[in-house]
Amino acid sequence: MLPGEYKYLSIIARTWNEVYLAENVISNQKYCIKQVLIDSQLKERFSQEIQILQKIKTNPHPNIIAFEDSFYYEKVTTQDKSITFGCIVMELGITNLSQYIKSKKQSDPDFRFKEQDVANFYISMIKAHKHLQEMKIAHRDIKPENIILVNDENLIFKVCDVGFGTEIIDEESRSRTIGGTIGYQSPEIYAAFKRRKPQAKYNPYKSDVFSLGLVFLLFATTQVINKQQREELFDDEIKLFNYLKELRRKIKETYPRIKGISKILKLMLEISPDERYDFIQLNEIIHERSYLEVKQPAKINHQHLQSITQFEDFQLDIKNKEDVQLDLNGMQNKSQDELLKVLETITQQVKNFQMVTLQIKLEMSHLNVRTVAPLEKLLSRAQNLKELSLQLWNNRLGNLGLLMLSKAIMKMVGLKRLNLEISNNMLSDEGINNSLPLLENLSQMEELRLDFGLNHLPMECCEAFFTVICAMPKLKKLDLNLESNYMNQVLSKMVNQSLKKLPNLSHLIINFSNNPMHNEGLYELGESISELEYCELILWSCQIKDIGMEEFAKGLQKCQKLKQLNLVLWNNSITKKGCEALGQALLKLPKLCILVIDLSKNKIDDDGVRFLAKAIHEMQQQLRELKLWIENVNCTSYGLRYVNRFMTTQRKLRIINMNFRSNQIGLNGMELLYNCFGEAVQLEEVKLILDHNPLGDEGVDTLFKGLQKLRELKKLILGLESVQGTGGSVSVMLQSIKLWSELKEMHVNFLKNQTDQGDELNLNNRLLELQTAAKINIELKFINKQ
Repeated sequence: MLPGEYKYLSIIARTWNEVYLAENVISNQKYCIKQVLIDSQLKERFSQEIQILQKIKTNPHPNIIAFEDSFYYEKVTTQDKSITFGCIVMELGITNLSQYIKSKKQSDPDFRFKEQDVANFYISMIKAHKHLQEMKIAHRDIKPENIILVNDENLIFKVCDVGFGTEIIDEESRSRTIGGTIGYQSPEIYAAFKRRKPQAKYNPYKSDVFSLGLVFLLFATTQVINKQQREELFDDEIKLFNYLKELRRKIKETYPRIKGISKILKLMLEISPDERYDFIQLNEIIHERSYLEVKQPAKINHQHLQSITQFEDFQLDIKNKEDVQLDLNGMQNKSQDELLKVLETITQQVKNFQMVTLQIKLEMSHLNVRTVAPLEKLLSRAQNLKELSLQLWNNRLGNLGLLMLSKAIMKMVGLKRLNLEISNNMLSDEGINNSLPLLENLSQMEELRLDFGLNHLPMECCEAFFTVICAMPKLKKLDLNLESNYMNQVLSKMVNQSLKKLPNLSHLIINFSNNPMHNEGLYELGESISELEYCELILWSCQIKDIGMEEFAKGLQKCQKLKQLNLVLWNNSITKKGCEALGQALLKLPKLCILVIDLSKNKIDDDGVRFLAKAIHEMQQQLRELKLWIENVNCTSYGLRYVNRFMTTQRKLRIINMNFRSNQIGLNGMELLYNCFGEAVQLEEVKLILDHNPLGDEGVDTLFKGLQKLRELKKLILGLESVQGTGGSVSVMLQSIKLWSELKEMHVNFLKNQTDQGDELNLNNRLLELQTAAKINIELKFINKQ
């Protein structure tokens, strides 16, 4: 037992020391406690660490983990000997940078941080270490594991383990002990380490700068080099110099809007410490030259345009802007002539301008072959674009309008990301066959989205889509939407043939919904995704039966690399037999960590739900996120038995989203959910839709009592519309909120139940009494029986 006011809840990490999640028994505040085994040699070192932490506590910084308390305690061993532990109580974080990147990469192999997040991280870390340097403290063990995420909404990171560092009270460059973690050491520390020297003459601040520079490379690239690569680089300064130079070039290309990012990395990663900046110098040059500022795009939206009365005097502020965003939605009420004048005015402003990214939104307007002419002119002036997004769905472009746009786009040979949303634009196979081949020379394309749904396109133009896709060998992400056309199962075979020609493809989204896919070709569709890591297949209302699911499952079993699978199959003719085949295939996917299945409006019954839940229960791999939608499938409480079971085995689940709307689930089902939430206490986000099920007050109360066991719960969304409840369930809802100390957001839809005006008044009064920072929204409008 710990002395005094703290108790351990669980262990977080075990390295040289042990790190625990702890709670203050008086305030119920959670903390992180680092426990150090104290002996005669470590006692002085521990005291020095506390002195450094006390100094930082006196001069805190928003990006350094707060030190709260320290104490010693003795523990008696089985041999009746006592051992002493020193404990440091610190601010609790969510996870460290290394684990955060790893989890993001599992769900999205191409994950990268947004530009503003990169800039904020760089600045905050440099300022935190500049603060330490001003207090004569060097960290000496900068690495991703010592950078803690404390706010996942705003992505705020803080430096931790500062006490391990050294207080510099004498000259900066003298002989001192070497330290740090292999992989994030500076070249001077690495050289001493290789020579097995316990000490070396070096500047600890500049050594820390290099270590932080390596962390910055990880943050910008999310790529970790292995041990062999690291040794080869650090053993050869020329190789290391060229490697760092190439990485800086790639990062500048990836984040072109961050001013001076390559320059800052160069100053931090100079191999010679004499040429390397320290943290105070870095902070000065960032301030003087406005480095790490994110260049903001030129923006215009329809509210801006509507406020303009004289277009002759209109000026678009795009001078020296590389990024332009034109949100022209809301122009639906403009006549064709008015729209043409607006577009001509904007186009006249874009002259001799070297844009890098361009986004145009103009949906549900009078865009046709006449009014698209200014857009064609604008695009013809943007030949150096790297990224283009045209969101033009639900207009009247027609075949000629599409051809005009395609002729302008085909000249953008350096284009890497293209989003064409042209659904519902009165196109035909002739327009597709004449326009899409013009895009085949865009060989640098890495991300492509083609949205051509709702155009009633026949099978004859299908080949044009896949010919242009195959002409882009660098493609990493593909999103193809051909929803609600007149295509058939041949689509699946074309997908299979095309993906084999795209060796770099890792992400695929396909929407073939509301096309008569039937059952043929689904084996090829399953097999086609065998080399992917992320796949989303949207196939609602495709007339798929059990035989089609069985064929798809045979192909799906080959997908050994798949990490995330989204299957949207609602409103087909799938029964329990199809669910059984799909369940067996899921057991063969060894790397799956995120699973989304929507089988709503299929006749799967209880047995179908049981087959799917049983498969999730028996998976050897651990899921982090699950979405299971089985709305209106004739499921009863009996079907939830295996839902209860997989909650006991899927211990890594953090996010769960289940939709059981419009079934026949009652009190017994809620008792099963009560039990499963008792086992799945690690859940952080829960979305549960139970609308139009006969739960009654007792069922609702049982559900909330189960949810009360989720002490780590941060976000809760519940659909309880028309579940035969009354205002009596409001009390248990409010009692639950008090038990969720981590809760940030809660939304409950309790509409269309037997509530009255008194219930609503009671709810509003009690919500005012709640002392919580969480966003709480409980919809409880009473039924007007008059």
